[in-house]
Amino acid sequence: MIATIISLISITSATIWQKKISNNLPLETSNTYQALGGCLFYILIIVFFTKFQINFSFTFIAAMSHQVLLVSFGAFTILMFLIRENSASKTTSFFFLIPSVSALMAWLFLNENLYFIDIIGFLIASIGVYIATRPEK
Repeated sequence: MIATIISLISITSATIWQKKISNNLPLETSNTYQALGGCLFYILIIVFFTKFQINFSFTFIAAMSHQVLLVSFGAFTILMFLIRENSASKTTSFFFLIPSVSALMAWLFLNENLYFIDIIGFLIASIGVYIATRPEK
């Protein structure tokens, strides 16, 4: 529960900070700063808490390529674009769709069960996001 609260505070404050401070930066520059910050954080974790060892297998290279190209470059660029073009509250509203989309992807790709209550939750979250992000009249 504590990790959830810390995550919520972190992502909300980072989104507001991103909107306020670096709204004038190009997406590439902003994405580079995000990557450098994450890199420095993980270097500190590795130095102080783990034994540094990498097994350069095909699985590792494929997983890192996915993380770097699709998640870091793709998803962060989309997030920075949304922050720049929308209000912070509208942008963070999309995060409420993550559990539902993850459940749908798990059902589609991993053959996990999708129950009626899951679909009801997806509909409720989708309606809430629509209400929060619909264009003003």
